[in-house]
Amino acid sequence: MRAFVRFWTAPFVPNVLALLALLILAAAIVRLVPPLRRVGIPNAIFAGLLGLLLGPSVLDVLPVDTDVLEVIVYHAFAVVFIAVGLQSAPPTKATGSARSMAFGIAFLAVSQALLGFILVAAWMGLTQGTLHPGFSWMVTLGFMQGPGQALALGSAWEGQGLVHGGQIGLIFAALGFAYCIILGVPLVALARRRGWIEAEPCGDEPVDPPTMQSTPTATPTETPAATGPNEPLSVQIMLVAGVYIATFGLLFALTRALPEGSPLHATLWGFHFIVGSAFAIGLRRTAQRMHLDQPFNDPLLARITVIAVDITTAGAIAAVRLDVLTAWLGPILFMTTIAGLLTGLVCLWSAKRLFPDRPFAHSLVLLGTATGTISTGLALLRMVDPELRGPVARNVVVAATGSVPINAPLFIGVIPLAVTLWPGELTTALLVPAGVLVVYLAALLVGFAKLTPARLLRPITSLWPTS
Repeated sequence: MRAFVRFWTAPFVPNVLALLALLILAAAIVRLVPPLRRVGIPNAIFAGLLGLLLGPSVLDVLPVDTDVLEVIVYHAFAVVFIAVGLQSAPPTKATGSARSMAFGIAFLAVSQALLGFILVAAWMGLTQGTLHPGFSWMVTLGFMQGPGQALALGSAWEGQGLVHGGQIGLIFAALGFAYCIILGVPLVALARRRGWIEAEPCGDEPVDPPTMQSTPTATPTETPAATGPNEPLSVQIMLVAGVYIATFGLLFALTRALPEGSPLHATLWGFHFIVGSAFAIGLRRTAQRMHLDQPFNDPLLARITVIAVDITTAGAIAAVRLDVLTAWLGPILFMTTIAGLLTGLVCLWSAKRLFPDRPFAHSLVLLGTATGTISTGLALLRMVDPELRGPVARNVVVAATGSVPINAPLFIGVIPLAVTLWPGELTTALLVPAGVLVVYLAALLVGFAKLTPARLLRPITSLWPTS
């Protein structure tokens, strides 16, 4: 009997089973408790909070290991990007609002990064203490990019002196989810009272009350039969795995070619999701050009994405160590409070100025994205468009793709530049990246003026101008 127990006690097994159990438990509780259903907390976030409560940081009754959960989140996050990249690009043409959304996502990412540098400098000035420059990136990584990227880069930077970097990234991401709910739900209630929400098309069938599910419900689609001996889902899993193997191979080769001790070594492994996404997009486009894309099944790839997002979200919150939060409580609360409130104000202020149609719905998605991920943005949107049938959902899909090249310089250029400066003098490590970010923001403002329908409505101080 003991010979078989080891198959159940291997570190990976109980942690995966615990995450799945938490997702089941969260879904059951939300379904059975009407107040929770009305509030609309996404199931994956609720599952993560249950994991945090039941895990070793609080009650210690759930057999989870935060180190193993971090590994699961790191890899699940890459699967999200690979599964999305393997899907065909949406045929919808970009509209003015979609362009505004794409630039808005990029603008908030860079703004949050610059704000991070300002807040780190302010904290050190107020406390006469020292914070690692990597702290400066945690607002945009945790809020805008989500737990997977915050964990990946935070963990990678631990080798450059960012103590508890992975955990700090997870904590910023968890607090970003909190602001998504704390700001998003009351804003929807306010918008209903003020008449800011435009009616969306409704189907013939009644819909459930609007709730913030972690991911939009996909339209049922008939799954085509597999070509050859393989079942369609198995083919999609093999495609995702093949891309991830290629990602590992490239990163292994690149890091082996770097000088010993190079700060870019860890950063490259932290960017595994970008490499995987690039491989996936390239593979799908090549297959389409060669008319060999029959094995690709977008609905099944979307399902894999949904599962990976739920695992990433629940695992990231459950993996938070409260002792790390306590150790860094001051700077974390200082930075997240200011960043969360400013992000909410910017999203609401820009609604009518950036989006000519359905301004509140677009700004609501922007808020959810800027405090979590695209998935949480769409989750907020379901509160005003339960079936995601309106144009806002389509614009978000287009904008998410369009924002990638706009954001690319931040992740390919600015962040690696900042990493190379960390071993040097602290002031240089803060001021040089901050100066580059200012130039970046100026370029984005030019892009807003030239490429989007953005307009500067007056009065400037009004969050919702009438004109």
